[in-house]
Amino acid sequence: MDLARPRAEWVVVSEGRIREVGDGGGYRGHLGRGTRSIDCGGRTLLPGFHDAHCHILGLASRLMALDCGQDKAPSIAKIKDLVRRQAGDTTEGRWVRAFGYDEALLAEGRHPNRRDLDEAAPSHPVRLEHRTGHGVVLNSLAMSMLGIGRNTEDPPEGMIERDESGEPTGVFLEMSSYIGKLMAPYRRREEMEEGVRRVDGLLLSRGVTSVQDAGWENGLERWETLYDYKQRGLPTPRVTMMVGWRHAVEMEGMGLGPGVEAGGLRVGAAKFMLTLTTGALHPPMGELREAALDLHNRGWQLAFHAVEREAVEAAAEVIGYVQSRKLRPGARHRIEHVSECPPSTLAKVKASGAVVVTQPGFIWHNGDRYLRLVGREMLPNLYPLRSLTEEGIRWAASSDAPVIEPDPLLDIYAAVSRRTVGGGVVGERESVGVEEAVRAWTLGGSYVGLQDGLLGSVQVGKAG
Repeated sequence: MDLARPRAEWVVVSEGRIREVGDGGGYRGHLGRGTRSIDCGGRTLLPGFHDAHCHILGLASRLMALDCGQDKAPSIAKIKDLVRRQAGDTTEGRWVRAFGYDEALLAEGRHPNRRDLDEAAPSHPVRLEHRTGHGVVLNSLAMSMLGIGRNTEDPPEGMIERDESGEPTGVFLEMSSYIGKLMAPYRRREEMEEGVRRVDGLLLSRGVTSVQDAGWENGLERWETLYDYKQRGLPTPRVTMMVGWRHAVEMEGMGLGPGVEAGGLRVGAAKFMLTLTTGALHPPMGELREAALDLHNRGWQLAFHAVEREAVEAAAEVIGYVQSRKLRPGARHRIEHVSECPPSTLAKVKASGAVVVTQPGFIWHNGDRYLRLVGREMLPNLYPLRSLTEEGIRWAASSDAPVIEPDPLLDIYAAVSRRTVGGGVVGERESVGVEEAVRAWTLGGSYVGLQDGLLGSVQVGKAG
């Protein structure tokens, strides 16, 4: 991934840094007592993979939860059966946590609701999370324990689904963080630590050596949690933690401003969550501009969650606006996901100067759903990797775990082939070459994370 020297035959590493890269027999002068020599047998040595957008504790929680994905539970009836069995093995009154359903793939073609879960586990609180993390289903006991009922108001960024009488159905959209906070007193420390250990093993098994945690509500409390884990060596990969934009000033006040590193944990971008769940952009554009400009002026890198084209265009507009007020050429403000991006939207992204963090692996995992549900006019414009490259827009790949598991090699395959798990093809024209896809998972991640001087390529002075 070193453009000045794309191929070499050996590399010397000492004390965590690359000391020399070369060809021929020059490495022999470095051999000696205490030196470990590894012959790769003709295989290719790559920089460590860099997951530029994931959710560490969300992945830890999911790895400890009941799998109700399509392979295990193709129907609500099967979900109920799995939850019923799990409840039978769980002490009465303790939480049953499950994940992975997708209403569009279920035989019934709808979300499970609280009554479904009540039938399966009437004596256990149950939380069932959508495979994307953007939806949660609770049973009646769980709602009662969390104090959620008919008079609970929808949070600004989310929506409580209600029946004709106004009673919550148990389906909550864009409210995972909201419900997670209410559940905090019920979390068991030992269970979460085991989950983080599983995350560590999973990341290392897939060659992931750096991650960026992209929680939009990350603040001082989350920093302290991750810091505590890092002091115990968990997870092993380098961790950069984005900060929810509402918490950025508080973090600064504690000496944790942009780029500060402590104990193996680093402060990353200030994260904005742009949603259209309620039918209107949230936060509203006026509030968004004002908050983004303040943080831009304070020296923060900005990151905007934006899936729909309207959200992507709003993010691009705000980035252009803050740069017009105070130009910061090296800011590398980010747009996360960029799932829907037709040419007119792409032009706005380019004009804004943004970098993009996207998820090629969604093509593999979600592609069959896209082929069924996405309109013909938008389908060719999903995850437009080649167009980003041709327009000179720097982009990085990521997993958005726990939406999908981190699996860089599978994601690279998806970026190159545009194939789905079912054998379909989504937006074949947007395929990229293998080297470009590998770059997105290595140098791309370090570039959008402002760490390209340290990571992302096998180059003298870098950690790789």
